Order: sequence, then C-alpha cells, then structure tokens
Amino acid sequence: MDATQRRTLAMAAYAIAGILFVFFFARQFLSWATYDDAKNSIDFGIVKFSSRPPFPSDAKSVFLGLVTPILIAAGGRVFSQGRDA
Repeated sequence: MDATQRRTLAMAAYAIAGILFVFFFARQFLSWATYDDAKNSIDFGIVKFSSRPPFPSDAKSVFLGLVTPILIAAGGRVFSQGRDA
C-alpha cells in the first residue's frame, strides 16, 4: 500500500472519530454547558427544580464519544506512518 492510500485511510479514520465524538459526546456536552439557569428552572428558595440536561457521563457517551474516537484516530495515525522497514 502506498503513502497516498495510507493517508486516505487515516483521514477516513479521523473523520469517523470526529463524527462519533460529535454525535455521542459533543452535542450532549454543548447542551449541558449552554444551559440557561434563569429560563429552565423553578426556584422556590429552599427547593430548586431544574431541567438542566445531565452531564454526558453515561457509558455510551464516554465509550462511543471519547474512548472509541481516540482509539480510531490513534489507529489511523499509526496506519498513516506505514512501515519503516
């Protein structure tokens, strides 16, 4: 396999990693981070009810949104390097 083909496969791995990150982690993190406390909560002084979305820390978000993209991108990087021998 020549360098162009290895580079193409590495770029495909990076794209897949990016897509997994965005769909399984970044969207949930962005909705959590941009939550407006004034609009979406009821505050009675002693008790506060909030509809803030949970931080994306469930197993699916962490594994498919963080771990898998890192592994895929690292594999693409190693594959793009090729053989030295």
